[in-house]
Parts: sequence; structure tokens; C-alpha cells
Amino acid sequence: MGGATSTPQATTTPNVTSITLSPEELESKTLTSHHLQNALEALHRDGVLVLDNAISKAHLDVLNERMVPEAKTLYARTETHHNFGNGTGNIQQDAVVDKDYVFDDIIANPFAIAVTECMLGPKPRLRFQSANTAFKAEKRQPVHVDVHFDFPKMPFGFCININLIDVDPEHGSTEIWLGSHLDTSWQAEVEKSGSVIPVAMLERRKKISPPVQPVLPKGSLIIRDLRLWHAGMPNKTDDVRVMLVTIHFPAWYRTEQKVLLPESLKDKIEWGNLVPCVDWVPDGYDYLQGQHDHDFDLLP
Repeated sequence: MGGATSTPQATTTPNVTSITLSPEELESKTLTSHHLQNALEALHRDGVLVLDNAISKAHLDVLNERMVPEAKTLYARTETHHNFGNGTGNIQQDAVVDKDYVFDDIIANPFAIAVTECMLGPKPRLRFQSANTAFKAEKRQPVHVDVHFDFPKMPFGFCININLIDVDPEHGSTEIWLGSHLDTSWQAEVEKSGSVIPVAMLERRKKISPPVQPVLPKGSLIIRDLRLWHAGMPNKTDDVRVMLVTIHFPAWYRTEQKVLLPESLKDKIEWGNLVPCVDWVPDGYDYLQGQHDHDFDLLP
């Protein structure tokens, strides 16, 4: 006799995998084989990973002191790009490119590169650098993905996110849906111009793996699969939260997207196995005006 089928239920609250690097790893700038294995398993399974002490806190403090005042200037401009509308309090803010504010462990973190190189193949490409900043707000973003096209059915891009301060749900830590990067069925329901996950799909996914908002200590580095469902959440505090982002793509990925960097940074950054795809421009250009026409589509 046939019976009704049931939707799989989540048995435990999902957790983001977080790895603490040892003093020996930090000194050598090399992951142990066990930590590398744990990292790769997490990215394949969950689509996200945290290395919770991969960044110098001193570097973050230097950047925060500069970028928070710049964020306030941007927030006051009517032309500043707001992510998913003004109510979210979330603006796009480009990273500082003055040579005294560009740090190897942020733009070309060796631990992140080691992981993405295993996921994407040799010599991953850096093709994007920016930041988004959350001011106090009440409105959340819809759950979405960062790609709006028929992307490859395999890992093809990873965001490297770095918050400049301690971040928790009160500060608007990003809502993430573990394992959702493996579900591409939403594409049939979303127009090319959009990337928002339909509510019905969210409800089905929530029964399998509900979303989480991780607690991220200052110094954390987050690696996130571009296909992962996520949403910016409201910052309920008076602390301005700046989150840096770079994106790594594989060598084979067909895009012409490049990063703008001043010529004074040539030969000043230890890129390791990361290949920078850069348009070198004269020093002194107005990086704060930002670029919001980036295109990650896979070219024919």
C-alpha cells in the first residue's frame, strides 16, 4: 500500500565550520593537512568556512579607523549605492587602496589562497575587491545568491569576507543557508534579472537545514561559495560594520572582470599563488566613487 512521502526534517541546528590556526601555521603561513582537509570538506558540504584568526587585528583596526568615517561620508550621499534599498542600512563601499592601508593578509591571504586553489585549481584569479557596510537599521535583505546566470554546476567562485570588528547577530552577521549551494533548482523559477530565492523554496529548505547567523570574532576570514543562499541582516547596534570582500575565480573561468589598483602598489603585494587581474591606474583616483557594474557572467 502506497503511503505519503514526507519532507526530510532537520535533526540538529546546523553550525558553520570554524578553524583556529595554530601558532605554527600562522608563523609558516601554511595550513596543516588536517586543517586543509577540514576546510575542503566544509566548503564541499556547507558552502562556507571560517578561519577565525587568519587576519591581523592590528591591520583591521587601522582600516576601521579610516573606513568608518569614509562610510559615513558615503552614507550621506544620495547617489551612494544601497544594497536592496535604503531601509537595509547597507551600502557598497570600496576598499582603501592607499599603499599604507593595503595588507597582504587581507587582499591575498595565504590561507584563503591555499583553500581556494584546492577548490578551483592552480593559480586562482583575483577579479573583485570591495566592501559593504551596515549602519543601524531594521530591514533585512531577501535571501539571494550573488550570481544571476546559468553558472557552472561546480565550484567556480569564492567570496573572501573579512569584518573589521567583532560581528554577531546583533551587528547583522550574514544569514547563511548551509548546503544550499548544491541546490540549483531555484534557477528555473528566477528571471535572469533577479537572484532572490522564492519563498516556497526557502520553506522547503528550512525543514532540512534552517539558516544560521554566525558569531565572528575580529580576525576571522570567511570563505563562501558564490552559489550559497544568504542575506544581509539588520545591524541593531550603533557600531558601523564594514565587511571587506575579494572574489577568487578559477584560471579557466571566462570573464573580463578586473580590479582597479593604483600603480604605486605594483610589486608591493605578496600574491603567492593568487593571480591578480588588475587594471593599474594612476595614484590618487577616487576609489570612493566605487564600481557597481561588475559582470561575473561566464562568457561564451
